[in-house]
Amino acid sequence: MASAEGNSSRPWADGPFELIPIALLGYKPGEKVEPYHAMGLEMVTVHNCLIRGINSIYLQCINVERSSASIPAFIKYASVWGRVLSLHHTTEEKWIFPEIEEITGERGIMDASVQQHHAFEEGVKAYTDYLKNADIGEEKYDGAKLKTIIDSFMPSLRQHLQDEILTLKGFDKYKDKTDWAKWTKDTIAKVVKKTQTADGMVVELPFGVHNHDVEYEQIGSWPPVPAIVFFIIKFLYFGKNSDWWQFAPCDKNGKARDLPYSL
Repeated sequence: MASAEGNSSRPWADGPFELIPIALLGYKPGEKVEPYHAMGLEMVTVHNCLIRGINSIYLQCINVERSSASIPAFIKYASVWGRVLSLHHTTEEKWIFPEIEEITGERGIMDASVQQHHAFEEGVKAYTDYLKNADIGEEKYDGAKLKTIIDSFMPSLRQHLQDEILTLKGFDKYKDKTDWAKWTKDTIAKVVKKTQTADGMVVELPFGVHNHDVEYEQIGSWPPVPAIVFFIIKFLYFGKNSDWWQFAPCDKNGKARDLPYSL
C-alpha cells in the first residue's frame, strides 16, 4: 500500500488483481503519449479504476461483516462497480469500437475484445444479481460468497482489460488515419453526452474518481474536464452518497487512503 496515506500493513487496492502499467503501451511513467495512443491511455486509466474498484470490494467484502450497520452502504458501493463495468462495455461496443473500425478500415479489429466481454458476463451477472438480492433482503449478505463469485470471473476480466490495451497499442500502424488525440477527446465527450443520466453525477462519476489514484505513474489528470468545472461537480454532487465512497481506495481528490475493512 505504498501509495496510500499512513503506514498501514493492510492490503490496498493495487492488488490482488494487478493494475495495468503504462509500460504496456510502451511508455515510462510521466512520459508523453503519442496521439495514436490517446485512447489507449484513456483505457489504461479507466481499466485501472475498475481494477482498484473490484480490489477494494474483494479486500473488504468479508471484514465489513464486523459492522452490520456498514453492510447496506457496502452493497451499494459494490453494486456501482457492476453498473460502471456494464456502462463501459456498452459504450465500447455501441460507439467506440465501430468508429475505430471505420477509421482504420479494419473490420473486426475489436472483435476479440467483444468476444472477451461475453466470456465473463455470466460471472458478472451472478455478481450483480447476488448484490441486488442482498440489497432488497432476498438473500443474507455473505462476504465469503461474494468473494467466491468475484474469483469466478476476475481472472478472465483482468486478462481482457490487459489484452484490450495491447490491441490499442498497435494503433501506431494507423497513426496517419486521423488525429487520434482529437478523436479520443471528441469521442469521450460524445459518449458522456449520450450516456449522462441524473445518477451519473452522484453515482458513476464519483465511483470513478474515488478509484483513480492521481499519483499512479503520473499518468495525468482525469476525468478530462476543466479544473473549475470538476471542482463545481465535486462540490454539488459528490456528497450525496458519501457513505458509499468510504470503502473506496481514494478520496474525492484522487489521493490514496487506507481501506477501512481490508483483510
